[in-house]
Amino acid sequence: MFARGMKALALICVLVACRPKARSGMPEIAPSDRPHLVVLLVIDQLPAWAFTAKRSALTGGFDRLLREGEWHTGQYPSPATLSSPGHALLGTGEPPASSGILANEWWDRPQGRMVRSVEDPIAGVSAHWLRVPGLGDSIAAARTGAKAVSVSLTDRAAILPLGHAGTAIWYDKAAIAFTSNAPLPWLADHARTHPISAHLQDVWTPLDRAKLAELAGVTDDEPGEVGERGFGPSFPHALADTKDPADAVFAAPIGNELVLETALAAIDGEHLGSDAAADLLVISLSAHDDVGHGWGHESWEAWDMMLRLDEQLGRFLASLDAKVGANKWTMIVTSDHGASPMPERLHGGRITFESLIDAANRAASTELGAGSWIASAKYPTIFLTAAANGKPAKDRALVFKKILLALRSYPGIERAGRTADFAGHCDKRTGEALAICLMLDPARSGELFYVPRAGWIFETEAEPLATSSGSLQPSDREVPVILAAPGRHAHPPLALPDAATIAMVQIAPILAHWLAVTAPTELPRPPK
Repeated sequence: MFARGMKALALICVLVACRPKARSGMPEIAPSDRPHLVVLLVIDQLPAWAFTAKRSALTGGFDRLLREGEWHTGQYPSPATLSSPGHALLGTGEPPASSGILANEWWDRPQGRMVRSVEDPIAGVSAHWLRVPGLGDSIAAARTGAKAVSVSLTDRAAILPLGHAGTAIWYDKAAIAFTSNAPLPWLADHARTHPISAHLQDVWTPLDRAKLAELAGVTDDEPGEVGERGFGPSFPHALADTKDPADAVFAAPIGNELVLETALAAIDGEHLGSDAAADLLVISLSAHDDVGHGWGHESWEAWDMMLRLDEQLGRFLASLDAKVGANKWTMIVTSDHGASPMPERLHGGRITFESLIDAANRAASTELGAGSWIASAKYPTIFLTAAANGKPAKDRALVFKKILLALRSYPGIERAGRTADFAGHCDKRTGEALAICLMLDPARSGELFYVPRAGWIFETEAEPLATSSGSLQPSDREVPVILAAPGRHAHPPLALPDAATIAMVQIAPILAHWLAVTAPTELPRPPK
């Protein structure tokens, strides 16, 4: 049975920290159980702890999946628990040390500026920075005629899981419509018949205020809640009252609805799941991430978003049954990363990146004199300026020592070190040293790294956050993984996850196995 085989594989991978292999050790799928459509549903920023807390209230789509599939806890291999590294890992099976996707953005030394994870100097946006193949490349290499399509509100979440091939679709707030990396006539038709502008007068109000108060056990305006995308800390949230209603879509339930609606249009427009060559559909629900950042996972907004998503998912699964066939689709539901509980609940706090730059620069100045010595301190690494790196090695060693002392003086920083001491040869490391190694690209990462203590998060002065992700903590690294596998059968509803943990580097190989293609980790690397 597929479920038992997956549990055994997952447990082995946790015990020996195995590297993903192409269908190695995975059970054969009976010809009658072969899927026509494989779906990866990514609910951005969904910690395992938060999903478990909400499970009993979910009676729609999630409940159906937990009556048919498996529920595990997935563990990310490194503290680079951010959206871009997470989406890249889900589609490639590779952590930042090999994928090259360090964070959502980072300092690029040759250009002397910050770069976004999917920016492309020629195409505008693409997987230009991704060093490895993704699931889209696996499907293209198989030459079966199958398709790989991804839909998200954000470009990075749409592009990175596919790799360097496939059709990525994302929301363009300037056009107030979905766009793609290739001309799609059906998408233009969908935009005309389903105008997003019609939703910019929407007001997000609670489904049931009394129920939310009971489920959440907190008030609608808890300390630490700050709102997001122009919304305030408490209900109601009117898109039209924000500075940019088209942008506010990213932080409202309508964002999830629009993505799922467009994904169903993609099934029809691209004829996904219409023949025996299994197609891939990646769906990323980015609005959930914004809600976490703005209000925290304990908030009314997070509960209301999840209850609505439960209903939306139920309708989506019924549509899959109708369009593809109830036994002809498979799905993995998971997240790109977790998040911390509200710092107020853990007696933690918040640290701004600006304060880190200031502290690091002052420390460097004690050795180098007055000047601008820090290029960037965005999590998880600190980049020195070209001027600082041009100093003699002896001086730089002293600068590193002084900066690390400054970082370690922060009550919220658990660990800081030199990248050169941890990057490379990850196969020879264990424990936290291994996790940190997998976070660092020897060529692209900053000279120094840092990770926060439990309950502490990082933010910018311009954008305060309720909570965030990025740490060695289980709250950030552990996410739910629901497997609706080939040949699944109905069973009593699952109330808790299985004891067997899944290493998140295994998600891409599992999907490749269901697709009957070579796993991305077994494909040749694209030319640099």
